[in-house]
Amino acid sequence: MDAELISRIFCALAIALAGSLLFVAAGTAWMLLGDKLRRRNPFAEYIVHEAGHRVRRNLKDLDRRYFLYLSALLVHVLLLLVVFLLQREALPFDYPAWVWLAASVTVGVASLFIPFQIVKLKRSRSKLAYRRTANIAVGHALQRIASRGYNIYHDVQVGNQVIDNVVIGAKGAYAINVFVLGNGHKKSGTARLSDSNLVFGNAKTSAPVGVSVNRTSALSKELSKVIGHPIRVRSVIALPGWNVVAADTEKHLLVNEKTVVMLTGWTDPDTYLMDDDVAQIHDFLAARCVNGAKTPG
Repeated sequence: MDAELISRIFCALAIALAGSLLFVAAGTAWMLLGDKLRRRNPFAEYIVHEAGHRVRRNLKDLDRRYFLYLSALLVHVLLLLVVFLLQREALPFDYPAWVWLAASVTVGVASLFIPFQIVKLKRSRSKLAYRRTANIAVGHALQRIASRGYNIYHDVQVGNQVIDNVVIGAKGAYAINVFVLGNGHKKSGTARLSDSNLVFGNAKTSAPVGVSVNRTSALSKELSKVIGHPIRVRSVIALPGWNVVAADTEKHLLVNEKTVVMLTGWTDPDTYLMDDDVAQIHDFLAARCVNGAKTPG
C-alpha cells in the first residue's frame, strides 16, 4: 500500500467532512436566525388556519432541512475532489500505511452521516407529503358542509394536542381527527371499528381511537366552559384513502375523504346547539385558529 496516496485520501476525506458539517451548522443557524428576524404579517389576525396548516408547516421545515443536507453533500463531494486533486504532497507525518488506511476508513464511515440524513429526511418527507394531501382532501370536502350553515375550523389547539378539523352548527359539534394508516402511499383496503380498536387490512391498532377520545373530551370541556353548560362533541375518525365500514356505535363515526360530508346526518336532539351557543363557540375557535398562533408540532 502507498502510504503517501492513502494520507492524501485521508486529508481530503477529513477536510470534506469538516467542511460539510460546518456548512450544515452554518445553514441551521442561518435558518433559525431567519425565523427570528422574519417580519410579522400585518394581516395575521385576520387569517385563520387552512386545512392541514400544521402539516404544511412541518413539511416546509422538513423541506428546508432536506435541501440543506443535499447542499451539504454537494459541498462534501466538491471539497473531496478539490483537496485531493490540488494536494500534491503527503502529510508531514511518518505513519505506516495501515494507520492512514484505518484513519481514512473511520472518516469515511463518519462521512456517511450526511447521506444517511438525506435518506431519512426523504422518507419522512414522503410520508408527511401524503399526510398533507390527506388533510387537505378532508378539509376541502368539509367545505361542502360549510354551505349548509356549519362553521369549519382547522388545526384547533386543545392543550398540547391539535384537532385536525372541528365542525360547529345548530345540530351539534364534531371533532374530525385525520389518520394516515398503512404505508401512506396508496389505498390499502377496508377499515372498520371493532370495540376500541381500528382494524385495517390485516392489522389492528387502538391508537387512533384513544387519540380521538382524548382530543374530543378535552375540546368538550373547553367548549362547555365557553358556553356555560355541558356540551357533547362527537368524535369523527377520518381515514383518507381507505374504504370504511359504518360502525354500529354512538362513540365514533368512521369516514373517509368521500363520506366525511355525511357526518351532519349523525345527530341527536340532545346535542343541538342554540344560536347564541354557536356564536360564542365561533368567537372562541376563530381566535384559537388565527394564523401565526403557536400550535404543537
